[in-house]
Amino acid sequence: MTKPAQKKQKKEREPLILNFFEALTPVLHAPGQWKNPRDQSRNYYKAEYWVKLAQLAERGKIHAIFIGDSLAIYGGYKSAGLGGPYNYEEAAKTGNNFPKNDPTAYLSAVAISTKNVSLGITCSTLTEHPYHFARRMATMDHISGGRIGWNVVTSRVPSAGRQLTDDNKMPEKDLRYEKTDEYLQVFYELLLSSWRDDGVVWDVEKGIVSDPDRIREINFDGTHFRVPGPQITEPTPGRIPLIIQAGASPKGRLLGAKHGELIFLQGSDPAKARDQILETRKLAKEKYGRNPDHLKFVTMLRCVVGKTHEEAVAKAEEIESYHDEEGALVQLGGGGMDLSVYDWDEDLTVVKDPAVKELALSFKKRDSYKEGDIITRRYIGRNFFRANYYIGTAEEVADKIEEYVEASNIDGFNLTNLVFPETFESIVDLLIPELQKRGLAQKDYAVDGGSLREQVYRKKDQKFVPEDHYAYPLKWNAGEPKEEFEKRLAEFKAKAKDLKILAD
Repeated sequence: MTKPAQKKQKKEREPLILNFFEALTPVLHAPGQWKNPRDQSRNYYKAEYWVKLAQLAERGKIHAIFIGDSLAIYGGYKSAGLGGPYNYEEAAKTGNNFPKNDPTAYLSAVAISTKNVSLGITCSTLTEHPYHFARRMATMDHISGGRIGWNVVTSRVPSAGRQLTDDNKMPEKDLRYEKTDEYLQVFYELLLSSWRDDGVVWDVEKGIVSDPDRIREINFDGTHFRVPGPQITEPTPGRIPLIIQAGASPKGRLLGAKHGELIFLQGSDPAKARDQILETRKLAKEKYGRNPDHLKFVTMLRCVVGKTHEEAVAKAEEIESYHDEEGALVQLGGGGMDLSVYDWDEDLTVVKDPAVKELALSFKKRDSYKEGDIITRRYIGRNFFRANYYIGTAEEVADKIEEYVEASNIDGFNLTNLVFPETFESIVDLLIPELQKRGLAQKDYAVDGGSLREQVYRKKDQKFVPEDHYAYPLKWNAGEPKEEFEKRLAEFKAKAKDLKILAD
């Protein structure tokens, strides 16, 4: 007798890493929604906005609020004749990433009003000195109890170079990555190699607060930075924040493979996302000796969830009614691309500009593409934010998420806002319970009151990076004599010279 075919067992997975994606600006990934009378994004600058969001996220057992940022305007759209992509007028009119506040200033409000949810904050290495930045990040680490991640970015917005660099120009891309690799080295040495773990002693009998024999100058002398040290802040329990990275270029992948713990990738195509994950993990193992499983990957997800399919569709149609096509093109113009030079209905898959042509052809690989669609400026403005965009009941959206996870091997998602706070409320109230049923979302935090690193690795006492991470040997451990540490450090740095990321 033939046995009935057994149902294929799905691969057992850890719960997904789920973050809310936001920014200190009225318009991030939903241009035009500020006109929706129910949307409260215009209150982005108020501390209570962020407290409400953080408490909602914590109720849904969300890992972190991932905060995007940029240092200057997205000025590429309609920038002809301005000498570069520096048009602030379109950003001002659409509200796309303008105005924008400093996200680091809001951490205190979130930290004191929550216990478990963390913040992943985007900060650029473009111009802020690493000595000053290390102090600022350590301060946030202290305030939050380790619930902090640093999304390391090199900056790509040309107007940031115009505003902040000495020559008012954005440095060449590969050079920015070389500088960022050295920036991280300085950052690590200030926070890991300058103080011994047990440097603060509070010795009442001797009258000593911090033992000077457990503090040292780093005397860093590199290509881009000369920093004597010592670091001015005392060590935090985790010593450095969780390192987040988002570069997709060859140098960006090197940076992620060397330093990244949580990597944010552009994942409109799950097959490409899978390839990038495999390539980056392979690179991390072969070049930097890292355990590939210690690199976690997330991508963007937009969803409209309703109690019924019809309700979800109605909500999505209302969102679409407020959509601002030019606001979307401002977002696209952040890196300098200006589609305003083309007619609204011109086929962009046949234009001469290779970057525009490549962009247009990429839309044919998205779920929103239908056979016969012509990829025009209007089409891109309407569909720019429709990658990984799921509409339906919690069950329907969860099905799509499962399909994407199986196709890509992704570790999690940054769930972005469409209508604040409705989008996030429906995620917490409707979608999260369904994901929890399927084992795709955590039912509670892995470590109650733990650091972001403990939550991401799902391991108590994993406050510092794993032993295979590049930064691990740079830490001056408790009880380790200064002479022994300096000898060990010198030996490691000599070997690590070949691991530097250099501009070609």
